[in-house]
Amino acid sequence: MRPRRVPGRALAAGLVIALCCVAARPDPQAARHPVLLSAGVTGVPGGARLTLAAALTLVDDKPADAAAQQAWLSGARLPGGTNGERKVAARALLDLGLLTAPNGAAVAAPFGPWDLVWPRDASWVATALAVCGRTKTALSVLQFLARTQDGDGTWTAARYYPSGAPVNDGRPAQLDAVGWVPWAVWQWWRAGGSAADLDTLWPMLSRAADAATDALGEDGLPRASADYWEQPETRPTLGTAAPLLLGLRAAADLAAARGDAAAARWAAAAKRLSAAIVERFGATGYRRYPDRRAGPDSAIAFLSAPLAGPSDDGRLSVALARTERALLMPSGGLRPGNIPRVGGVAWTPATALFALAEATGPGFDRWYDWLVAHRTALGEFPEKVTDRGQPASVAPLAWTDAIVLLALTARDDALPTPPTLVP
Repeated sequence: MRPRRVPGRALAAGLVIALCCVAARPDPQAARHPVLLSAGVTGVPGGARLTLAAALTLVDDKPADAAAQQAWLSGARLPGGTNGERKVAARALLDLGLLTAPNGAAVAAPFGPWDLVWPRDASWVATALAVCGRTKTALSVLQFLARTQDGDGTWTAARYYPSGAPVNDGRPAQLDAVGWVPWAVWQWWRAGGSAADLDTLWPMLSRAADAATDALGEDGLPRASADYWEQPETRPTLGTAAPLLLGLRAAADLAAARGDAAAARWAAAAKRLSAAIVERFGATGYRRYPDRRAGPDSAIAFLSAPLAGPSDDGRLSVALARTERALLMPSGGLRPGNIPRVGGVAWTPATALFALAEATGPGFDRWYDWLVAHRTALGEFPEKVTDRGQPASVAPLAWTDAIVLLALTARDDALPTPPTLVP
């Protein structure tokens, strides 16, 4: 039985937890969507300010004890080499279950404007669930993404309500989902997804891979598009090119396994894109744009060996180290890059990406230990950490939970990487 999220106010073991109400989402199609209580969360838009002493989960509207939570975790493959690591993994996996609705809507976080589905974040959630043995829940997330895909294979809206309706708030369309979603399907398949269920997902994957192929220009790079920074772009970014490479490799491998003729087309596109990334981004230092004057970007971690891993002459590892130094904040964590809207503080997703990128290297412990040390009082990963080391914004953040689970898995040499296929 899967735990459900917490209502806005609850009584836990005689302790009354008071919190300011967060404005409801303006989604006329959405049913009541309860929130998960957390701690150390401040600055929620709309004036709400949360400081909570405890959390309560529900199962079928009844308080859940440790046994009920263990039922969700039972049978899961928790990564980690120590009891402490497995406890961190268990909390992260439980969060992903709590943040995923029965219809597969995996929201980014449980409060206000984060209580929405980003196709990118949802792809990572599906991958982490699948790798940890929760393939049925992962499938529900992928099916939600299939229902929200546009006819041209993309996901035009940057975000979706849990009902599946797009959030039409003027944010530019993001192309990166056509890479992340096929990768998530491939990871789910490798983790034990069934052939029958793959058949139902194939139209979505095929349209996404074709959209990624069609997005490549004469130089082999994708057209300019918003990426995880969610701002208009006039040049290709590493945050779009790397996910598309990952998705095309994943789609080509799945097509080859199915005997689908599209395998050669997608593999050829992946080969072109990989060469262009090395030639344009690699030659200029793997910065945000293929330009030596461009700033650093944590998206360089998308090219790490656990993910896409293009072949070059060693410049990627040098660029990773340089990017870490450039993005380091006083708290010891990393910011995503040089962009005003993300603020001058560390972000846990950016830091976790470098833990993943260095999963089998000496840098893993540094970033993993920092993440664990900067959780909230309830053991949740917040979105941000202030320069004084305090959790900020919202918690738990699904994307960070997913990245940490995959980083631990990759550290244990258990995270598969889509192969490089020669067409």
